[in-house]
Amino acid sequence: MVGGPALLTGALSAMTVRRAVPLDVPDARRDEQLAQLPAVTSGQVQAYLGAPLVAASGHVVGVLAVYDPRPRSWSADAAELLGQLSASVIAELELAAAQSAVGASLARLDVALEAGSVGIWERDLRTGTVYWDQRNAAIFGLQGPLEHVGDDSQLMAAIHPDDHASVAAAMRAALEGSGEFVAEMRVLRADGALRWAVSRGRVVRNSRGEAVRFLGTTVDVTDAREEAGRRLASLQRTTAIAEVAAALAGATRIDQLAQITLRGAEVLGASTGALAVLDPGSGQLRLHMGSRLMDVVEVAAAEAGVAPPPDGLEIALDDELPTQWVARHGETVLLRDPDEAAERFPAMAELTRVLGAEALAALPLRVEGRLLGVFVAVWETPHPFEGDDVEVLEALTAQIALSVSRLQADAERDAAVAEMRAANARLQLLSETGRVLSGTLEITEQIGQLARLVVPALGDWCWVLVTDERGRLRDMASAHRDPGRGAELERYVRTMVAGMTEHAAARVVLRTGQPVVLPELDADFIERALDDPAARRALTRLDPTAGLAVPLVARGQTLGVLGLYTAADRGPHTQAEIDTAREVGRRAGVALQQARLFGQQRQLAEVLQRSMLTAPPAPDHCEIAVRYVPAAAGAEVGGDWYDAFVQPDGATMLVIGDVVGHDSRAAAAMGQLRGLLRGIGHHTGGTPAEVLTGLDRAGAGLDLDAMATALVARLEQDDPELAESRTRVRWSTAGHPPPLLVDPDGTVTLLDGDAPDLLLGVEPDRPRTDRVATIERGGTLLLYTDGLVERRDRDLDAGIAELVRVLGGLTELPLQQLCDRLLERMYLPDTEDDVALLAVRLHPQDLPRPPEAGPQRVPPGIAPAPDVVPGAGAARR
Repeated sequence: MVGGPALLTGALSAMTVRRAVPLDVPDARRDEQLAQLPAVTSGQVQAYLGAPLVAASGHVVGVLAVYDPRPRSWSADAAELLGQLSASVIAELELAAAQSAVGASLARLDVALEAGSVGIWERDLRTGTVYWDQRNAAIFGLQGPLEHVGDDSQLMAAIHPDDHASVAAAMRAALEGSGEFVAEMRVLRADGALRWAVSRGRVVRNSRGEAVRFLGTTVDVTDAREEAGRRLASLQRTTAIAEVAAALAGATRIDQLAQITLRGAEVLGASTGALAVLDPGSGQLRLHMGSRLMDVVEVAAAEAGVAPPPDGLEIALDDELPTQWVARHGETVLLRDPDEAAERFPAMAELTRVLGAEALAALPLRVEGRLLGVFVAVWETPHPFEGDDVEVLEALTAQIALSVSRLQADAERDAAVAEMRAANARLQLLSETGRVLSGTLEITEQIGQLARLVVPALGDWCWVLVTDERGRLRDMASAHRDPGRGAELERYVRTMVAGMTEHAAARVVLRTGQPVVLPELDADFIERALDDPAARRALTRLDPTAGLAVPLVARGQTLGVLGLYTAADRGPHTQAEIDTAREVGRRAGVALQQARLFGQQRQLAEVLQRSMLTAPPAPDHCEIAVRYVPAAAGAEVGGDWYDAFVQPDGATMLVIGDVVGHDSRAAAAMGQLRGLLRGIGHHTGGTPAEVLTGLDRAGAGLDLDAMATALVARLEQDDPELAESRTRVRWSTAGHPPPLLVDPDGTVTLLDGDAPDLLLGVEPDRPRTDRVATIERGGTLLLYTDGLVERRDRDLDAGIAELVRVLGGLTELPLQQLCDRLLERMYLPDTEDDVALLAVRLHPQDLPRPPEAGPQRVPPGIAPAPDVVPGAGAARR
């Protein structure tokens, strides 16, 4: 039995599905698993044969079964037949499902094609028949669907003639090559509209590989192309604005902006442009032009024989032309064609003719409400300013305005910084001038340093002339920024001073006391100022283009002139430089006057001091050399002194001293102490200790109020010492550096065995002691003040050690040369202390006095010694 209610065999069919294999039941009552099933107990199903329905995916989707109410044995043929029948059932079921899916897909495809306006076409390559569905025909402006047989000329007429070749080439390539067909074409509709379409297709081949059909689609892409064009244009404009913004950010000068912003305007088809900027200081309007406008201006300038302005063309602020009008009123002007331009601005007619300006846009540059200038774009053809043209121009203008504002702010900041830097440089120069002029009181050194200081700060080269005691100008210094031309400049200054006339700048300044500014040094002035042709030629070789001469003035008196000159690359002096030069001249004049006063005071002080330092005697066979060197710094004189005199008994007294302090009081105290010491020493005939004690008490009693170091030595000799060629030296020291003894063999000995006594002026009643040493004839005794050995960078002991070392190398020299060489080696030019030096050499008494010792000199009342002293050296013969 086949068919029937599924409930009867449901349990048996379920077992077949679970096992996924055929189920053969000949008698269900004899099967324990099946005997109790309702269908079996009711007698409706006794025999069952079922085959599973297995789909292509392997899943069991059902059962094909036969059953019988009576027991029966199923043959193998029955089972095989049932299996074949189940395969047929599966095939029918899958076919039905596929047909249902295809129907649904076709419906969806048709909806998609309709929504996308995709047309379908087919060409039978065997018959030449072409089929277009309704949508494909509509794309070409035809009624469809349509079927065409024969010549394609009717169909090709709907395609733009310029696209026929490309369509035919694409079709041949598909047939001969990959089989893929793609062609873009312009469609000419009957109503005159032009549309863009893209057609894609594929070649269909039979089992032998022969091309039998073309299947394809056509899409109208006109709207998409237009939208893409708009997007591309928008992208290009956005990109152009971004590029302009980046370029504007890198601009360093306003004249660069016109050409940069023109790149953005070119997106709108502008051929050239310009930028007009209001000067924030003067309010003038300067026009900076793009390339084409600049070309026209350069040609016109060349024809007129003038150079185009490098910093923009200044234009009048009026209402004659759009640029000026916008700069005055701050409103945008759009001129679409020459007629509109000439109607609103009649003067534009000439610009249209000369520049070919058919359309123009002028937009105000504003930042935070401030009107900075105008951006101008020019077209060679009429321009309607449609779409977002104005928005693009406004965006460009906003970028330009920000850049103009930035550059103007940068310029103002740079100018302020430059001015501050220049002011600081001027202050630094003046500070350095003060330092240089206060660093020394030597006039020549002052003026030389000043000349080197002002070049190149205030000029490329300079000279300094000062007046002498008679008011005559003489050259003191010069400096050139090129050290290699210093000698050339010196030669010129010498010839200039010798040959300049009353018209020369230096003469005028000296006569009037006022600066002379020479913005330009022309040949006429040079000829009037310099009589000497050689001087004129020398000046020409130095090649100055501008000059400045300022007075060196102090207390209303012009003491000299400072001349400053510049080359072409520097230009004339600015007002700030002139003011600075005048201040330098004023300070230099004050310093020059002080230096002159110091020189006069110093000269007077030295004369006074030297007048107190009398020439030493030359008794017996003694040679005495003295030196005094004043301090190198300061106008004050020191308190150092030396002295030598003969006591009534014929003994020679040697004195070296140093009053504490370096001023006129110290010099006065030195004179008083020296006079007292000479009087006490000569009158009393006492020993050095007795003389110093008497001097200390006299100073206290006379209220000299001075402290000093001093060393007094006395040369003594008795008959045995005469016979032994020896001399006894007895000395006492009041806090003074120890003496040095040089033996005839050159050995140098420091006589510092005992600590020195106190300075003069400390404890007058304090006992003082004498010290004694022996000097072999031919030996030398050296006395000195601390200025010879003491420095800021070394102490007194180190200085004395250096003196011993230096003196040891000079012992073979005559006494006068020894003193000179010793000073050269030990005394520095910038030493702040004065130096006194006394050296005595005891020549042998058994020989005549040597020529280098000079003649014997003794005071009245003292008998001179014979040329050869009787008994001298007798013990050594």
